[in-house]
Formats: sequence, structure tokens, C-alpha cells
Amino acid sequence: MQTTRQTKIRSIVVLIVAALLLELTTAVQFFSTRQGFSSQLSKMAQHDLDATKHTALLKEEVETTISNALPEIERLGEKENIDSLRLLIREILHKQPKIEGIEYCHVVRDDGVRDGLYIFKKDEAGNEIVEQAIDFDYTQRQWYYEALVSDSLWTEPYMGNYATMFMCTYSLPVHNSRGEIIGVLGADVPLSELSALATEIYDSQHRTLIPIIILHVLGLIFLAFIIQRSVNSINRLQKVKAEKERIAGELNIARGIQKAMLPKVFPPYPNCPDIDINASLSPAREVGGDFYEFSVRDEKLFFCIGDVSGKGVPAALVMAVARSEFRMLSTRESSPDRIISIMNDTMAHDNDYNMFITMFVGVLDLPTGRLHYSNAGHKAPFIGNKPLPIDPNLPIGVFPDHRYSAQETIISPDTSIFLYTDGLTEAEDTTHRQFGQEGIAANLQDGTPQEIVERMSSAVNAFIGENEQSDDLTMLAIRYTRKHSHTNMQRSLTLPCDVNQIPHLTQLVDEVCEEVGFSAATTMQVNLALEEAVVNVMNYAYPSGMTGKVTIDAMANSEWLKFVVTDSGRPFDPTTRDEIDVTLPAEERAIGGLGIHLIRLYMDSINYERYEGRNILTLRKKIVNNDHNHS
Repeated sequence: MQTTRQTKIRSIVVLIVAALLLELTTAVQFFSTRQGFSSQLSKMAQHDLDATKHTALLKEEVETTISNALPEIERLGEKENIDSLRLLIREILHKQPKIEGIEYCHVVRDDGVRDGLYIFKKDEAGNEIVEQAIDFDYTQRQWYYEALVSDSLWTEPYMGNYATMFMCTYSLPVHNSRGEIIGVLGADVPLSELSALATEIYDSQHRTLIPIIILHVLGLIFLAFIIQRSVNSINRLQKVKAEKERIAGELNIARGIQKAMLPKVFPPYPNCPDIDINASLSPAREVGGDFYEFSVRDEKLFFCIGDVSGKGVPAALVMAVARSEFRMLSTRESSPDRIISIMNDTMAHDNDYNMFITMFVGVLDLPTGRLHYSNAGHKAPFIGNKPLPIDPNLPIGVFPDHRYSAQETIISPDTSIFLYTDGLTEAEDTTHRQFGQEGIAANLQDGTPQEIVERMSSAVNAFIGENEQSDDLTMLAIRYTRKHSHTNMQRSLTLPCDVNQIPHLTQLVDEVCEEVGFSAATTMQVNLALEEAVVNVMNYAYPSGMTGKVTIDAMANSEWLKFVVTDSGRPFDPTTRDEIDVTLPAEERAIGGLGIHLIRLYMDSINYERYEGRNILTLRKKIVNNDHNHS
């Protein structure tokens, strides 16, 4: 009996202690929750105040824009000049980013016909504007029927049909010159903040304070409250999961877009036997900041590899800008140091996020194998199985107006150039040992670019084992073969630097052009271009009083006619001269440059190289089918 009583007492004590602990825990939770609610409500109240100011300014700006355009809309509407009205609405959308779309609909005619036009922005940046006929009964919409009886109105917020966002419509009637209503104009304005929603959330949270106090006293209700919170937590987790899946889907799309931006067809130049290229890019996340690019212009291969600081979406955006700028610069610039310097000036200005790019840029002259290059803090490429000597320089985007050094070397035929980012050298195995340049040299065996890239990928994957990839990894392999295409014809002429010898040049050009089947007009253009190039050498290449000479080699295959003008005079690169503006009057143009302009105009490509003390200017003209068999 005594034992039973003691057991009951202990049970009661346990229950009391458990209840006290439960109440204590609940009280702590209540006060901490109330403090959090108070802080949150203060923030939301401030947010609501800011949103109210924003809405007032937005309302005023939209009303002003529509009011200013209304007279012209009424004039065009009365004339039923739909094409001009469509252009005017497009102009309003371009100039006013706050308006998402504009509807123009006619008043319902006696025969019951309803028609109207809706023009709206398809993307957030407003770059694409789409128009379509209104395919619903607009007479049942608030913005239409209320506008017929009022000067103007703002509708209640609603979910847009053409854009998934809350919107309001500012609508007003369109009159003709007699004051009759001929239509209704509506401007759709997206709402980024909703004051009503903020107020509702505030009131809802405020009302929960009293039930929470009661729930602290009643255990069963407290238990129900816990269950309710658990259910809400599950719902929130499901929403978070759905949001993560959406973000993951968008990142996968971004990954595909990023890969599509880079060259991915190998070999890229099947008709250019001098080079073979292969590359691979493996981002550490869905998107990354590594990039590579290459292009061929004027018998030169322009190529680069770069690594943007950081990872993920920010690095990917900077990567896209840098790659696009390199492509643009490589179409007009020939010096790698100048390309990097211009990119640095662009990236360094307004670099609020302090991001930078390590980058290597090379320009390989295909006829001679001379490689001009400039480095911006990037890893040294390998020429064969040895690192290329490089000046370190600063990365792009650190300091504006910084000038980068230019270097050069000779690439022998059948030699490979291997470029990479630090994701390769800094790859770690399970013991945190890095792959390093030693790993590159050990696996950089002779082979095609594809074999080199695949072999290096296999080696680094075997090295890291089960470790996750910690950084973006990019490789670019180039093999220089200098296998000139078959030559069907070859001529050579050496002249002293005397302009009286030009008739001999003319005779050579006429014979060569006739042999490849050029028309008389094309032959005249080639003659003019060659004469400008050779006379320029005769007049300016050698110092006064010095006897010099110039050699002209002509060669052709089934696709190209090529002239190589060689002299041993002073260095002069005509490809670096700025284009002249031939639209200006002669007295307003700078002196000189017209000869270079004519050469660029009449020849399809111009390549200059200074090699072993000689100026080598190569001019090429494409052999077009319709030039054959004409004289």
C-alpha cells in the first residue's frame, strides 16, 4: 500500500515537473516568437511605407505618359490609322519601362463586332515587343466598361494573363473630334509591392497573439498548435523544395546556354590545314566563369583562355561579357596586348563587385608560325611539353589604364600549344596533393588536340579519385602543322625601289589574274591594290639614299590568289592603321591612309608579319566562280 502511494506520488511529481518544463519551454518560445514577430512587423511596416511612396510616383508617371500621348492616339483612332497607332504604342512601351502592355479596343459597334489590339513586352528587359488581337470579351472587363462612364480609372490589382505578376490597369476613353467615345485605351502596370497584402499579413500576425496566450494555458490546444506548426513547416519545406527544383531547372538551362556560347564543333576549320583545335570546359557548379575562344582572320589564329574570379552565376555573367568583347576585338585588332588592354579598361571601370579575370591571349601567324601573345595573370601555356615563358602582369579588371606587355616566339610545325585554367593544376586528390604543372608535363604526350584533351581529362579524373571537383576546369589544345594547301600556280618578281618599274608589276598581275580567270574589273582592282602596296614600299620603306628592293610572290590554288610583298626596310604594319572616313570631304580627312583603304577595299584579306628583319605583307583575293571564263 505504501509502495503504491509512493509510486502515485512519484508519478504526480513527474507529471508536475513535466508540465512545468513544458510550460517553461512554451513561455520561452512565446516570448522569443513575439520578439521575432515584432521585429518582422516593424520591417514590414517600413516596407509598406516605401511601397506606398513608390506606388504614388508610379501612378503619376504612368498617368503623365498616357495623357501626353492621348491627343495623338485620338487623332489616329478617329482616322482608323491602325498601323500608325501600332507604331505609336510601341514607341510608348520603349520609352516607358513602367508600362508592361497597352490595350486599344474599339467601342462595340451596332453589328456587335468587337475588335482590339494588345501590344506587350515579352521579356523583363523590354527588348522584344509582341502584339496580338484581343481574343476575349473585353466588354466584361472593369477597365473597359467603367472607362466608358469616367474620365479615367485605376483598376483593382489582378493577376495578369500575359505575364505572371500582379498588375493594375490605367484606362481612359478615347474620343473623336466630335467628343464621341470611339474606344478605350488601357495601360497595364506591374505592381512590385502590394500594400493590401502587407496589411493583411500584419493583421493576421497581430490576431495570433491572443490565441497564443490561451494556448500556453491549455495543454491540448497547445498540442494542436504544435501540430499545426508542423503541418505549416511541411508545407513550407515543400514550397522550398519546389523553388529549389525551379532554380535547378533554370540553372541547367543556363548551363546549356553557356556551353552553346563556346565553340564546340571540332575540328573547327576543316578547310584550314595549318591548325587543329580541341577544347573542353567542365564547370564546378551548374555554370562557371571559365571560357575559351578562337577565330581565324587574315591568316592569323586569334585564341584566348580566361578564368573569372568566383563561381556560379556572377562569374558566368562576367564570362559572357568577356568572351563577347574578345570576339569583337579580334575582328579589328591584331595585337594581343592591345586586346587585353582594351578589355581591362572596359572591365575595370564601374567594377563595383571587384571581380577580375586572368586571361591569356595569343595571335598565331599561320604562314610563319610566329606567336604574339600577352598574359594577364594566367597560368603559363605549354608549348610542346614545356611551359611558355610569360610576363605575369595583372589580371583584367584590377586597375584601369594598365598596359600589358607583348611577347613573341616561334612555333615550329607539328607543335602543340596547351592552355588550361587553374582548375587543372589545383585539382586535389584525397590527401590534398595538387595535380600541378608536373601532372600536366607527365601526361602531355604528342598527339592530336582531341587526344591531348581526352588524355589530360582522364589523368586528372584518376588523380582526384572520389574527391569533388572544386573549381572550373577548362583546357584548350592547338596543333600547328603549317600544311599549305596545294598551289596550282606560282610566280615571283623582284624590283628595285623605283616607281618607274611599276609596269613590270602590272604585267605580272595581269598574267596571274588571267590565268586564274579573273574578269577585267577584278583584275583592275587587284592591280590597284598591289600597286598601292608596292609603291608604298618603294617610297617609304628604305632611308633616303639607300638602294632597296621589293619582291612580289604570286601563288594560287582553286580557292585563293595570294600575293606576298616582301622588303627589308623599316618596320611598318599597314593593318594597324585606322580606317579613314571616305564620306568626309577631302579637305577634312587626315593626310594619308587612302592607299591602305583601297587595299582593304579590293582584297579579301591582309596579313602583315615582321620576320627576320623583313616586312611580309600578304594580300589574298578569293577566286569567285562567276569570275571564271571572263576577260
